[in-house]
Amino acid sequence: MFSTGHYRILSTLSRTGPQSRTDLARALGLSKASVSALVRELIEQRILDERERVFGTGRPSVMLGLREDAASFIGISLQADPAHVVLTDPHGRVCVRRTLPLLSDPDECMSALAQIVREISAAIPEGAGAPAGIGIVLAGMVSRDRLTCLASATLGWVNVDVSARLSALTGLPVFVENDANALIVGEQLFGDSGDYADFSLVFVSEGIGGAHVIGGKLHRGRHGGAGEMSHSPIAFEGNALPCRCGNRGCLETLASLPAILGAARRAGLGEDIESLVTVAAEGHPEALSILHRAGAALGIALAQTVQMLDPGRIVVMLDPPLAESVFARALRQEMEAHVLRRAGEETEVLVRPLHPDDFASGAASLAAQHFLFGNESL
Repeated sequence: MFSTGHYRILSTLSRTGPQSRTDLARALGLSKASVSALVRELIEQRILDERERVFGTGRPSVMLGLREDAASFIGISLQADPAHVVLTDPHGRVCVRRTLPLLSDPDECMSALAQIVREISAAIPEGAGAPAGIGIVLAGMVSRDRLTCLASATLGWVNVDVSARLSALTGLPVFVENDANALIVGEQLFGDSGDYADFSLVFVSEGIGGAHVIGGKLHRGRHGGAGEMSHSPIAFEGNALPCRCGNRGCLETLASLPAILGAARRAGLGEDIESLVTVAAEGHPEALSILHRAGAALGIALAQTVQMLDPGRIVVMLDPPLAESVFARALRQEMEAHVLRRAGEETEVLVRPLHPDDFASGAASLAAQHFLFGNESL
C-alpha cells in the first residue's frame, strides 16, 4: 500500500511532469533523504522511472517521471445504449475500445461487465500496464463515497451497490460517479483545464449535466447533487413546457438534444441534429430560431453559473454538429449579455465536441485519480 508521501509524489509528477528529487523535496516540504527513500520504493514497484539528466551548477539532476506501463485503467459508461468501455494508460490515452448492450437488470449488467473486463484485460497492448481499477459512469445520483448508485432513471436502479458487486466479480477496485462529475475529473487530470483551481463543465446530450471544481476539488454539495443543471428553471412564461421531473420550464425542456429535436419535428425539419444544423446554416428561419432559442437558454444558465461561482473557465461539451452551429454562438452571446462585468479577467468559455468515448474515458479517470491520489481524491 502507498503512504501519504507516495501519493504526494505521484500527484505532483502527474500534475507538473518530470521533476528531480531536489525539486520534489522543495515542492513537498520534505527532506531530500525522505523523498529519495519514497522514490526508490516507487521505482522498485515500477511506477516511476528515471529520465534524462539536467546539467546546471553542481551535480547533474536526474529527472523522475510516471512510467507508461505503471498501470492501466478501465472506464465503463452506462450513460446511454450501447455501453462504452475503454482501457486508458496513466496519461488518459485510450488503448482499447469496446461496446456492449446496456442492460438494466443489475445482476445481468454486472455479469456482462465482468466478462468484458476479462476480455479487455486479455487484450492489453504491449507496453501497457495491468489494470489497476475500474471506473463506472452513469446518469443519476451516486453516493459520496462513489460506491453506490442511489438512483438512475436511465437504468431503473435504486440503491445498487455497483462497486461491491463488480469488484467481487473482477478483483479490481471499482469507483462509480455520475456523468458530469466523471467528465470534469477527466478534464482536471488529463484535459486542458487542470491548471485552473476553479472551473466548471457542462455537457448537452439526452440531458444536460454540470459539474464544478472549486479550490482544486470536485464540489459535490451536501447531498451529492451539486451541478445539476437539467432541472434548473429557465422559462417562466405561461407556455413553459412540462418536464419529466414534474415541473415546467426546466433547462432540459429547452436546450437538451430531445428538446431541440422535438421542436425540429414539430416544425417539419427532420429527425436528426445534423439535418437541423445543415438547414439552419442554409438560412432557414425556423431552424435558426430553434437553435438560437436553445443556445440562449443554455447561455442564461451559464451566466448564472458565472455569477454564483466565478469560475476561471467553463468547458461546454456539445454534440459535434452543435459545437460549430448558431447554438454555440447564441450561448456565448447570451452568457456575455447576462454576466455582470468585473474588473480583471473574465470567465473563459471553451466549447468542445462531445464524443461517445468521452464518458468512458472520464470513468477511467476515476480509477486513475485514486491510483495517483489515493483517498485524497474522495
